[in-house]
Amino acid sequence: MTRSAPKHGLQLLVTCEHASPAVPKELADLGLPRAVLRSHRGWDPGALGIAEAIARTFAVPLHRGQWSRLVADLNRSEDHARVVAERVDGRPVPGNQLDAAALAQRLSTYWRPYRQRAETAITAAARSTGVLHLSVHSFTPKLGGVERRNDIGLLCDPQRPLEVAFCGALKKELVARGLSVRRNFPYFGNTDGFTTHLRGRLPVRRYLGIEIECNQRLVAKAAGERKVASVLVAALQAMDLAASLPVPMQPAARRSERSGR
Repeated sequence: MTRSAPKHGLQLLVTCEHASPAVPKELADLGLPRAVLRSHRGWDPGALGIAEAIARTFAVPLHRGQWSRLVADLNRSEDHARVVAERVDGRPVPGNQLDAAALAQRLSTYWRPYRQRAETAITAAARSTGVLHLSVHSFTPKLGGVERRNDIGLLCDPQRPLEVAFCGALKKELVARGLSVRRNFPYFGNTDGFTTHLRGRLPVRRYLGIEIECNQRLVAKAAGERKVASVLVAALQAMDLAASLPVPMQPAARRSERSGR
């Protein structure tokens, strides 16, 4: 059943860049074992179900990646050194040893269509009423021998007050519902990524780009995925951003306000 949208006066739009571990048949699994593709190296387990729950509840668009992040990482910039990863865990990815022409073809086929579609939709919403873009991901609970104990990470640009305020309000609601939450952990919110790219193109008062990172310790299995999705939806419904945002939304300025990256 569709419920009321968050009370922020913005259009809500959801993306899930690492939604799938699938590899196109013509790329022959990139020469990797299926176990690698099905691990966190190949996708974000649990993220798609959570993104779908948010989009379904609020009856808003969802843009989802079709292929493994190892085919082309939709959350990397086109010129990023690891947009097509040549190595995973120190080992070569046989199908990703590409010359410049082959890399350009890979990006043209598997990276650019998604990014253009999603960016076009987000830009249209930003120019209309403003947009709250939730990019849903999950993270491995242990990396490089380090335990990541928080349940949820909320990634934002610390130089954008509206994003900081949104994350503070959402964190409060999530903690009240029993989840441990950290801001800009396990990653910084202003490093290379889709939201960072969009911040450089859209006015600060018209675009809020938030990455929601969910611990795979909780969401890798269906029951945990559903539980976290339910809590996130309830938290979003409870928020009244008209009251919680310290800077009122205003019409877009003639010139875009850009934050440093």
